[in-house]
Amino acid sequence: MPLLWIALSFITGIVIASLFSVSAYIWLGIALALLLIFILFRLPRFSSNPISKFLLRLPLSSFFILLSFFLGAALYQFRQPNIDPFHIAFYNDRDYDMLVTGTLAEPPDYRDAYTNLRLNVEAVDSGSDDLPVSGILLVRVPQNQTYEYGQRVRVRGNLKTPPENEEFSYRDYLARDGVYSYMSNAEVTLLPGNDGNVVKRAVYKLKDRMLQNTYRLFNDPEASLLAGILLGVDTGLTTDLQNAFKNTGTAHIIAISGFNIAIIAGIFFSMFKNMFGERLGAVFAILAIAFYTFLVGADAAVVRAALMGSISLLARQLGRRNAGLNALAVVALIMAIINPLVLWDVGFQLSFFATLGLILYAEPFSNFTGSLISKITKTANSTLTKIINDNVILTFAAQLTTIPIMAYHFKRISLISFVANPFILFVQPAVMVIGGLAVFVSLIFQPLGQLIAWFAWPFSAYTIRMVELFNKVPHGTIYLGDSSLWIVSGFYIALFAVTFNWSRIKEWIQSLAGPLRAVALTVTLAILFACTVVIWRSTATAGDGQLHITFLEVGSADAILIQTPEGRNVLINGGPSTSQLSDELGRRLPFFSRKLDWLIIASTQEEQLAALPRVVERYPPENVLWSGNVQASFSAQTLDKFFAQNSIPVSRAEAGQRLELGGGSFIEVQATGPKGSVLVIEYKNFRALLPLGLSAGMLESLEFGNAVGKVDVLLLADSGYAASNPPDVVQNVNPQLVVLDVAAGDENGLPSQDVLDALEGYSLLRTDRSGWISVITDGNTMRVEAERK
Repeated sequence: MPLLWIALSFITGIVIASLFSVSAYIWLGIALALLLIFILFRLPRFSSNPISKFLLRLPLSSFFILLSFFLGAALYQFRQPNIDPFHIAFYNDRDYDMLVTGTLAEPPDYRDAYTNLRLNVEAVDSGSDDLPVSGILLVRVPQNQTYEYGQRVRVRGNLKTPPENEEFSYRDYLARDGVYSYMSNAEVTLLPGNDGNVVKRAVYKLKDRMLQNTYRLFNDPEASLLAGILLGVDTGLTTDLQNAFKNTGTAHIIAISGFNIAIIAGIFFSMFKNMFGERLGAVFAILAIAFYTFLVGADAAVVRAALMGSISLLARQLGRRNAGLNALAVVALIMAIINPLVLWDVGFQLSFFATLGLILYAEPFSNFTGSLISKITKTANSTLTKIINDNVILTFAAQLTTIPIMAYHFKRISLISFVANPFILFVQPAVMVIGGLAVFVSLIFQPLGQLIAWFAWPFSAYTIRMVELFNKVPHGTIYLGDSSLWIVSGFYIALFAVTFNWSRIKEWIQSLAGPLRAVALTVTLAILFACTVVIWRSTATAGDGQLHITFLEVGSADAILIQTPEGRNVLINGGPSTSQLSDELGRRLPFFSRKLDWLIIASTQEEQLAALPRVVERYPPENVLWSGNVQASFSAQTLDKFFAQNSIPVSRAEAGQRLELGGGSFIEVQATGPKGSVLVIEYKNFRALLPLGLSAGMLESLEFGNAVGKVDVLLLADSGYAASNPPDVVQNVNPQLVVLDVAAGDENGLPSQDVLDALEGYSLLRTDRSGWISVITDGNTMRVEAERK
């Protein structure tokens, strides 16, 4: 397999060159000298020379293997950036701000608290005049402003070299994409014009529209899951849910990688093979991968993953391990030539080794399983064999070669992944096909797309619930800490030694065939028994004749979801995190609900509203009750503009105003001010006080709670800030339950110890310790539920 060894030698040259600072010209000179010696000693006049005779006895491929090593080393050094006054990185780490002009190289990366922009830099201005420069700059800008690919912008901020520490090198991570400069906090000015590629711009606009429709068709967290699977946008998933996918070894589902595409390609091939035969099935599967690659933007990471996935499928179709290994080596070689730093990219490593695992082990493992099951069931090609091979063996083959990579980079090994993946992977074709069809059809006819989405929802909901279920299994994940590169290398050496010497090892094993078969049968039966245990929990919380008040866990801010006895849904404020709020709403709103009946803005501070501008696009309110100054924060201004553009009725809150919720429940505005309002929720004999937007003089006007009277539930104002929660208020309203919305390790030291001391003897629940807190009442009795008991 000369292609394999040439590619490995080239890659080895790149790795060696990264360890030794040797000029590219020296590496290239050695390569040229080697080429010259090879040509010279093959001339007839040197045929009698001992060196010539020795060289002639060597295989021709050995020369190219050695030559590729030095060429790989030379390429690595040649591709290192030249940091001069015409490169943006030359201006890093200055003591003053810079003005940088550039074009968005890709669509903006929207996060909860900020937005990342990647700019193709055109010019830099340090105070005198624009100087033409080049390079790519990563800029972090405030959230909720919208941008688009190709847009020209000017940013002001301090240019920095990307940071690094013992745990993670952001510098090396960005360098793989050619980014050597970073602006962590920038002001942005939009400039006229758009310099983006016309085709890319059209693709990105289609992708953006599909992303918007995904959130209109599905509730979170299913919407964010589908956004990750279908479009490669996984930033909408909450941190807890992302960790659940990592812990259960199923993160490849939501991340576009060769691992993901290889698994999905195999499953699609199995599906298309039954409909069109093996050859056409492989063609349709590869076409599906190509279309998927185009759909998600066809950036370098996606193209790499698609090539790896296609290679794994091609190798299985050819049925020749050597052909598959050569094809994989050529793809890796091409990628390394395009960007030598790709070798250090975790996505590339997982893609390469997952594909390698499928090439080496998918067929022999499938044959072994089929043989074992046929002996047990006395039938050949049973349905059971097909199910296990497609959903268990395929995954195991890919995981076998990726476990060391994940242990090294992520410092954990998921034992539960071997059970979780079979339960989850078999529904992924349905998730992708039906979910993708729903989104596509919605672009043409929204109602029909929504109808299809209802059929797709159970599969995506099942995926998430199973991930969360398996994440709760004790000791399902082993946390390793730092793993030695020598241990990883030793694992692969041992694995491949067994793989390529299997015939000899098999002869030795055959002498122990009887005992081994008994063990294999026992283990197989145990695994099948474990895989039959499925727990499905689906609850509906709306319209059950009771009032539900849920204090969502959104940090040191407030987001309160009220679900009335008649099934209406009211949201008060939203907190700072879009993904957390969207996830919480998606889990609690009724399945067919795409809207909030009311959105109450009870405080216009930025941390109280930052999540709402993007969430209201997914869950638009039918009515809005607004209190506080519209100009108090950027998010308040953005919301005000959104409501006006979408003709959503907005009512200004006034003291004494009552919002009827149905079934005898209502919300009454106790006081209003420039920061917001104080609200009371009542349902028969139940009362809850929510001082969300305390302004100067409000407590005095409410007689420190005497004007409100006794309540059952009290929400502490401003996350337990002492000045907003005098002891007199708690004593005067005398609540049965006190709720505190605060982040764990609040950076401002909240809640105040004085406030906690004043609550001695009262029942206190905190979202940083209990998670979400739900108060459920029929108006006469009250019960309390919490996420963490």
